Amino acid sequence: MSKEDVDINLLTRLRRFVKQNKKSVILSLGEVSNLKEIGQGGNGLVYGGVQNNHEVAIKFLVEDNSERKIKRFKAEYFNIVLLEDRNNIVNYINYEELFLEGGYLVPAIIMKRYDKSLKKMRSDTPEINEETFIKLFYFLLNTLHKIHQNGIIHRDIKPENILVTKEIDFVLTDFGIANYNPELYTLKAETVVGERLANYEFSAPEQAIKGVVPAHSMDIYALAQVCQWYVFGTTHRGTNRRRITDAFKSEEVEVIEIVLNKCLYNDHEQRYQNIDDVYKHITEIKELRRKVDPFEEMNILNDVISATCPSVSEGLQFVEDEKYIKRLVENINNRKFRCKLEYNTGMGDSSFSNLTYLGNRTVLLDYREVKIKGIWLYTNSGYDDLILIEIDENEPFVINGNETYYALIINDEHIVGPHCLNSGYVEIEDQVYSLKDVKVDEYYRVNEYKYISIGTNFHSSIIPANDSLLNDLQDKRIIKKDVHNLIRNLRRNKHREVGYRL
Repeated sequence: MSKEDVDINLLTRLRRFVKQNKKSVILSLGEVSNLKEIGQGGNGLVYGGVQNNHEVAIKFLVEDNSERKIKRFKAEYFNIVLLEDRNNIVNYINYEELFLEGGYLVPAIIMKRYDKSLKKMRSDTPEINEETFIKLFYFLLNTLHKIHQNGIIHRDIKPENILVTKEIDFVLTDFGIANYNPELYTLKAETVVGERLANYEFSAPEQAIKGVVPAHSMDIYALAQVCQWYVFGTTHRGTNRRRITDAFKSEEVEVIEIVLNKCLYNDHEQRYQNIDDVYKHITEIKELRRKVDPFEEMNILNDVISATCPSVSEGLQFVEDEKYIKRLVENINNRKFRCKLEYNTGMGDSSFSNLTYLGNRTVLLDYREVKIKGIWLYTNSGYDDLILIEIDENEPFVINGNETYYALIINDEHIVGPHCLNSGYVEIEDQVYSLKDVKVDEYYRVNEYKYISIGTNFHSSIIPANDSLLNDLQDKRIIKKDVHNLIRNLRRNKHREVGYRL
């Protein structure tokens, strides 16, 4: 007799047994009556019934029931029951074993009866709504985070395995092919080559590869496919994915759309590798989308100044010691500004992405090398806080006997002229290298300015209306009185958004 005949025979025997016993079975927790077949999947046959006046569902294993299959079925029950937090996870009640005539063993899991599956819900109510979509997304996100933290990878996330309560709360079920971390679970679900490992429609492409190592990114891919399916009735394969924002227009959906796009990469390495990465990205997206509060940004810089020189609370300070230069660079780099900081010389402001201390009182603003003589620091109302850097003379580079203030440094060692950028190649010790194959750093040693102000684009020292005040400083050596006058004059002009708030 073939395996297929055995499977069909066992299925038929169970159905016949239920019918002959007037649609009831006797189990260890009591009789289950009014049995009605409600589903059939890869792992077995599911009946609905009543036990102790409560509606329950019973999942019977009706495959070949080998020792390995039964062990996996037990793992599905016992490993899930052992979870401390089973909110939004199927409520398993008991593991049972039913013996049919002829010595056939049929393992069974009794569970709470839910209203319907997500697949049935969408079929019954084809009208989709944004609230349910958002709820579904965060249900999957939070539930996967929970099971992944507990060493379980589901591997079969699909609409049939998401149950729905009458209150439209979601529940994850069917852990029949889940992978369990062997360090946390002694009862493991073993698989063999060629055995069913989820469905094609919702599972990640790599799950079709024999022997592939289970990973969180598989469930993350399926999460996105379920969300895509809920909105459009179909999953996505290939290119030109239909966007969720075509159906819903809220800001929350716009954020989710960005996340789903990354979840659905065919290359698993390009997806999120765990749910924590998803949470982090959502936070970053929302932070970037949230309108920047000018006073929040200015408060961060206020803290930078105070942490660099605590005595600034006593009034305007001029600091020359190298420790203050190093401290200022560290404090700026350790704070999370939402917008790039700016520097202003009086000839227009420019933003910078990187601030690096090079030693010898020298800093690098992106590629501008600035040697610092001293720093004027002041805090007061936020918008008039001041970081004013007094610049010292910088030595030029000497290349082939010629002085220049603009050069390239190759592999942190070799200084060459910027003309190499035009050809894309550089010659070092009689060898020619493509600039693509070496590390290239641009250095511009600023000499034309004596003073540079650093701040957010909301600070009065940065806004274009005050450029002339900074420009007027460039021709003289300032003293404390000059800086006080500068601050007083800077206050007269404020960034438009700052002015609205004052």
